[in-house]
Amino acid sequence: MGRVTGLGRERYISITTFRRDGSPVATPVWVVADGELLYVWTGARTGKAKRIRHNPAVTVAPCTARGAPTGPGAPARAQIVPSASRPQVWSLFLAKYGLQLRAIIWSGRLSGLLRRGRPPAERVFLELTLTDS
Repeated sequence: MGRVTGLGRERYISITTFRRDGSPVATPVWVVADGELLYVWTGARTGKAKRIRHNPAVTVAPCTARGAPTGPGAPARAQIVPSASRPQVWSLFLAKYGLQLRAIIWSGRLSGLLRRGRPPAERVFLELTLTDS
């Protein structure tokens, strides 16, 4: 089994992004694989998305829901892509995370209704390409 397939089968991976000063920030996230790419779903205004805009070099590793690593890390490059540009990836997330994902979407819509006047956060994918260095 290849590295991408193995990481794509994990329930959670830790994605480590880097602040401007170089300090690492690890975050546990859901992941799916599509071909030779991994995808993470997040909001366009999250800290990890902001850090990736500045520095696309990241590290990914299998982990628990709380972020404790369960395997070795691998270097990768991240690219932010609009979720609408990869509809097949959204289907993969729905198939893998099902009811749990639908509940998160529903609660996000509900909280958006309660925050009247503030537009909902755009959803994006982090497209991850594993690298050798």
